[in-house]
Amino acid sequence: MRTLLLLSLMMIGAVFTADLPTWPTDFRWSSAGRVPGYDCIIILELADPHTWSDNYLCWRSGKTNPGIRWQSWGPISGMRCIRILETADPHTWSDNYLCEPNNSPYKFSWSSAGAIAGKSCLQWHEFADPHTWDDNYLCANSQLQQREAVFPEDFWFHSAGVLSGYDCLRILELADPHTWNDNYFCWRQEVRDPGMRWSMAGPISGMRCTRILETADPHTWSDNYLCVPYGSPYRFSWSSAGPISGKSCLRWYESADPNTWHDNYLCSKREAVFPEDFWFSSAGIPSSYDCIRILETADPHTWNDNYFCWKQVVSNPGIKWSSAGPISGMRCTRILETADPHTWNDNYLCVPHSSKLSFYWSSAGQIRGRRCLQWRETADPHTWSDNFLCV
Repeated sequence: MRTLLLLSLMMIGAVFTADLPTWPTDFRWSSAGRVPGYDCIIILELADPHTWSDNYLCWRSGKTNPGIRWQSWGPISGMRCIRILETADPHTWSDNYLCEPNNSPYKFSWSSAGAIAGKSCLQWHEFADPHTWDDNYLCANSQLQQREAVFPEDFWFHSAGVLSGYDCLRILELADPHTWNDNYFCWRQEVRDPGMRWSMAGPISGMRCTRILETADPHTWSDNYLCVPYGSPYRFSWSSAGPISGKSCLRWYESADPNTWHDNYLCSKREAVFPEDFWFSSAGIPSSYDCIRILETADPHTWNDNYFCWKQVVSNPGIKWSSAGPISGMRCTRILETADPHTWNDNYLCVPHSSKLSFYWSSAGQIRGRRCLQWRETADPHTWSDNFLCV
């Protein structure tokens, strides 16, 4: 029985891997059959005579199936559903629902009167239907605009149900009688879904897993794992005896469990998130940061105390500075202020080829659509007031 329950719970969470289709760029709507190169679900209202038999919501082939389902007779039990309603259409649209898994990252919204401000939307247009199907939109927060979750600031362990404003992963050990049925590991809804999964039956194949073990608890905790995609920025460590020195930690506390669940911590020295974890300082090294010096020896305007820094709680991103051209074997971005005469044309900021950071430089303000950090040297008169490093 326990094996069957384990398999069932693992299947519920199985949709979340690192390669879900991105909203809205990997999705398409079609009112004329399936789209080549895409996987689709049919959007069908049998009572509507206006060619709804060939309407599809599709996502790019090769991506992980997002688990989206359609039902024309009410919401699907156990899923998060939104009603797809066109009030001007008389053909029983009041009971049509689009559903996604409860821990899906999309969190869809529907509008039958134009796109929803502040969200990314995909138009559902059925040309053959005369009942105002020209202004209907499926919307969601754009995953392209969502930032990476910062650990531990954006996370929470909660031993009394799902938290409002958070998406959560259930942390369950069926053999433990001490109210583990309502324990959740959560992250803020405004961040990208980190793709984590929980297993009560050993590590999950194809993922990077951390054993969650309380040796004082006799209820089969030896095979419990928290797993992340291999590409995840989170490299977790676990401690059942207090926080780990030198790492950022989040307490996992179940007050109802007598087996020493008061000193358990999930910890990580995570990858740095840009720009939240970075700082440009024109006045020395700031407290609690590690830095590289940004120096152009030919420039007399106090560049000897300028530093590009990242928080000490994150992993060293391997960034290097060169004032003599790009560094061999690294991926480099030229840092150039054309108005500055002091040989800035050969200055480069470099990252390892394996780095997820892809920098762009602007000496004329922030780059639209990118996330930027200002590099400002107030003592330099050569327009160092509008320079930005972006990703």
